[in-house]
Amino acid sequence: MPPRIRLTADESARLPALLARVEASHDAFPSQAEASTQLSWIQEQYSDDDPLSLNLITLLLFEYGVHRSVDQVSRDLAILREDP
Repeated sequence: MPPRIRLTADESARLPALLARVEASHDAFPSQAEASTQLSWIQEQYSDDDPLSLNLITLLLFEYGVHRSVDQVSRDLAILREDP
């Protein structure tokens, strides 16, 4: 079951294109890596788009098989930002 989040109209409009990209890169996703590595990978892979919202990052992680709550992803992002 996908995480419980409410998408904005902009996020909903972006989602189909993002999901299409997941299918093309599914095998390259570092599924066994730490949360920070997974988040960095997501940000790198989708850096050519507008910055991803917390909701979109959470949904993308879910599509790659990572089941984390929005709150956990938020905490993981905060830790990632703190690391030099």
